[in-house]
Amino acid sequence: MDHIHLSKRLQTISTFIEPGERVADVGTDHAFLPIELVHRGVIQFAVASDIGAGPVAIAKQNVAAAGLTKQIDVRQADGLAGIKLVDAISTIVIAGMGGQLITNILDAGSTRMDGTETLVLAPNRHQYDVRLWLDKHGYGIISEQIVEDEGHIYEIMAAGKTKPDVPYSEADLRFGPILRRQKNPVFMKKMHREAEKTEAVLEGLADARMVPLAKIREQEHILALIKEELNAHDKR
Repeated sequence: MDHIHLSKRLQTISTFIEPGERVADVGTDHAFLPIELVHRGVIQFAVASDIGAGPVAIAKQNVAAAGLTKQIDVRQADGLAGIKLVDAISTIVIAGMGGQLITNILDAGSTRMDGTETLVLAPNRHQYDVRLWLDKHGYGIISEQIVEDEGHIYEIMAAGKTKPDVPYSEADLRFGPILRRQKNPVFMKKMHREAEKTEAVLEGLADARMVPLAKIREQEHILALIKEELNAHDKR
């Protein structure tokens, strides 16, 4: 198999994996991430699982072509159901899906985790739901990155069973405690996009009939939080 060229998103996710970890890549699709990690010598073992028979078949072909069937075990499974105790998984990667699905997977698979695992999560939307879940379940966010890949902006976070010294604010949960401190250009680009999107939603609500006032107040509150981030950057 030719050397895999990871997308910018997957390449960024790979930087969250510590050397020697035993990885479960949930929703692996083509198994590109674990193949690349083993090829580079970062890890020696991974479970690559997916709920779909088609992606699993492709992943198995890719792993076999790479000569890595002893290091990467491809399994068809729903969420964390593919993880076994004997796997001794230390890092769980869940990427390429929405935040609500990620939290559903974590809830359904809670008995598959013992709290020592590092969670590397890359929701492509509803990041707030994921951070809120982490906070409610005693996970602290260890690291975060935000990248733009082919016009899409992705947030990646690593979390472990460690509470922050200072409780997360609502803005931390919505925008990322570490991303907010860094305020890199991609983060600011997303904030501007979110401001425009939220303003458009408010305009639509203003034109609609019988809109609950609570919905309008919620969007106004979110817009105020976004503008605080933008103003904080302008004052730096």
